[in-house]
Amino acid sequence: GVFTECYRKDEERAQKLLTRVSEAWGKTTCLQLALDAKNMNFVSHGGVQAFLTKVWWGKMCVDNGLLRVIACMLFFPLLYTNLITFREKRLQPMSCLMRLQAFFTAPVIIFHMNILSYFTFLLLFAYVLMVDFQTSPSWPEYLIYFWLFSLVCEEIRQLLYDPDGFGVVKIVSLYFKDFWNKLDICAILVFITGLTCRLIPSTLYPGRIILSLAFIIFCLRLMHIFTVSRTLGPKIIIVKRMMKDVFFFLFLLAVWVVSFGVAKQAILIHNEERLEWLFRGVVYHSYLTIFGQIPSYIDGVNFNIDQCSPNGTDPYKPKCPKTNEENKKPIFPEWLTVILLCLYLLFTNILLLNLLIAMFNYTFQQVQEHTDQIWKFQRHDLIKEYHSRPPAPPPFILLNHLQILVQRGLLRRPATRHKQLKEKLEKNEEAALLSWEVYLKENYLQHHQCQEKQNTEKKIQDIAQRVDILAELLDLDWMKRTGLVEQRLVSLEDQVHQSAQALRWIMQALQSNGFGSGEDMPPLGSSKACNMKEVDLEGKLEESQSSYHMLARNLLYPGSQTLRFPVPDEKVPWEVDFPLYDPPTYSADHKDMAVQDPFSPSLESLLKINYNTMDGLIDRQSFHGLYTVQDGLPLNPMGRTGLQGRGRLHCFGPNHALHPIVTRWRRNLDGSIIRKRMKKMLEVLVAQYPLSDVWALPGGASPLGHHSRHSQCPQTGSVALLGWHSTMQVHKGYLDDPRNTDNAWVETVAVSVHFDNQNDVEMKRLNSFLQGCDPELCIRWQVLDKRIPLHSNHKELLHKVSSLLGAYY
Repeated sequence: GVFTECYRKDEERAQKLLTRVSEAWGKTTCLQLALDAKNMNFVSHGGVQAFLTKVWWGKMCVDNGLLRVIACMLFFPLLYTNLITFREKRLQPMSCLMRLQAFFTAPVIIFHMNILSYFTFLLLFAYVLMVDFQTSPSWPEYLIYFWLFSLVCEEIRQLLYDPDGFGVVKIVSLYFKDFWNKLDICAILVFITGLTCRLIPSTLYPGRIILSLAFIIFCLRLMHIFTVSRTLGPKIIIVKRMMKDVFFFLFLLAVWVVSFGVAKQAILIHNEERLEWLFRGVVYHSYLTIFGQIPSYIDGVNFNIDQCSPNGTDPYKPKCPKTNEENKKPIFPEWLTVILLCLYLLFTNILLLNLLIAMFNYTFQQVQEHTDQIWKFQRHDLIKEYHSRPPAPPPFILLNHLQILVQRGLLRRPATRHKQLKEKLEKNEEAALLSWEVYLKENYLQHHQCQEKQNTEKKIQDIAQRVDILAELLDLDWMKRTGLVEQRLVSLEDQVHQSAQALRWIMQALQSNGFGSGEDMPPLGSSKACNMKEVDLEGKLEESQSSYHMLARNLLYPGSQTLRFPVPDEKVPWEVDFPLYDPPTYSADHKDMAVQDPFSPSLESLLKINYNTMDGLIDRQSFHGLYTVQDGLPLNPMGRTGLQGRGRLHCFGPNHALHPIVTRWRRNLDGSIIRKRMKKMLEVLVAQYPLSDVWALPGGASPLGHHSRHSQCPQTGSVALLGWHSTMQVHKGYLDDPRNTDNAWVETVAVSVHFDNQNDVEMKRLNSFLQGCDPELCIRWQVLDKRIPLHSNHKELLHKVSSLLGAYY
């Protein structure tokens, strides 16, 4: 990206961008942010790796061979030859004493000196444990103690080293995040424990054992040096991840080992009371069986009574299985132990061990795919550690610790060796560097945009956008031409009308003066013919459609298996006689609703209902005036529906509802309103309710009993909560709803709520309120046109709203 462009132009400036301390980033650097985010792609960049290599070699040239460096490290007078080259010109003269300091303060030299020192420590430690471990410590053992003291001092320095001013708490947390620091602390604590036991005469041998364990941990610490190798470095990551796999695998293995061990011990041995032999029989022998060491007595064939203790009294022999007193043969069921052994080996050797191998293989492949990136990423931690480390190796590092203590504690001098990884620039230098970065960033973005324009998919998108614009321009031109023709036709009609009136006046004047008679006068078109009513296509369309409800006569009633009685259009009005009309009765029971009319209507319960008035909290008045009540049941004012009862509605008679039609202008990404045929386009808020496959306007009947004509259900209560300042009523009356029946129907008030200016806060409040009412409710914005997938009755409401707002439909 941008850093690649900067590194291509100027390597030194690009490396300054990596180490520049930014106040806006919390006094950290770009490189440190990438490390904290574990961005391996950025850290493995060639420019970042070149900078790390430069830091690793210090003031020396990076092309010095490793063999030459080791030769000069072992025999330093070779530095005054041309064997080692330095980057700075002032270090090139042979008599310069600074060459010695520049060589031994390079992180690569400090690393190899510490490796040499650590190997010497381990060799001396092994010699003391195996050859020279006396009752009183010898001088090699005292040297080991002194060596360990220098290691402890170095760990304390690393723990308290805070050049960035993070604070003690954060520095300690960062220290213990490193796995190798935890291993160092563990090795030191085990060594100190062993040393304490070793100095006490009564615990000399346990102390030797603990020191041997400490030696193992110190040897494991050697793996850290492999991180410098491109080949072995990623393998350390693989080993660490495989250790996690083994840890979880042991839980599975322990189930089989313990279950088989307990069963085997209980079948073969009777009442073994020795705890150590119980552990051997249950865990140790079962574990060795996985690797082929099968007990010889488990099948009774190779049983030898001399290899065990009959009563369990011999501490060096296991207890014998229960035997027959006559022939001294074991009496346990041999066939059962053999079956258990076979099943155990089948699941452990074949299933579990192969599962472990598969887990190892997956971990290896996962790391192997990113070997180079992992090595380059972990290489930074190694370089940073030895860049901030004192140059002398242990135990001579104590001299450096003493120097640091004097400089930092007594003289109060700040640390200076960390500046190469973090640098605070002057204001002028920083401003020039940032200006250069911004300039290259703009060049990179322009080049990237040019590449995108040359992309085939981008070209297709541009062509499609241009075609849309061209289509809109053609529509605009067609509308202009059509409007011009219509204006000319209207002007021509006016002129013809005026000419007809003038001819009528002339003919009447001639007739009054005696020229011709009224019978001979030719007929002229009346003014009414000229002002003939224009054809309204939409009006004809509405007249062509049925004036009766359609959705309320769907054959299958929604939410049930009830079928309506078929009602033709001419039989819908109640005034028309329909002797064959025998509709079924259906009333759903809403257990979750507190207010609802009787489920099975009887004459006694129906007589308690007061229709055409306020019935307690329920408003049973219709927007269409008084409705007929027959046999205690109200009749649908719009006619028959083919179903009696109240269906899925809550009340007999009108069920009042409110449908807010929430709209906004459809906008482009830049915020401009989209137009089609010179008219603005709208977007309407639609919802999909549970157990429904179609989209509809939000709102509906109130579940609390319609206590007001303008009551708002929970789905529409957000209209009042948002406090919209401009609302417009577009419909008030009967709603053709699939739930309507002969005795219950929906009457609604449709209110238009339009957002002229986009307001994201109110949209979020509306959506959160709707989601809070019904978790399964799905809401979205839908483009408003004739093809919108809604109920036909809702489409009529949207058509009225678009006409009121002058929008496209």
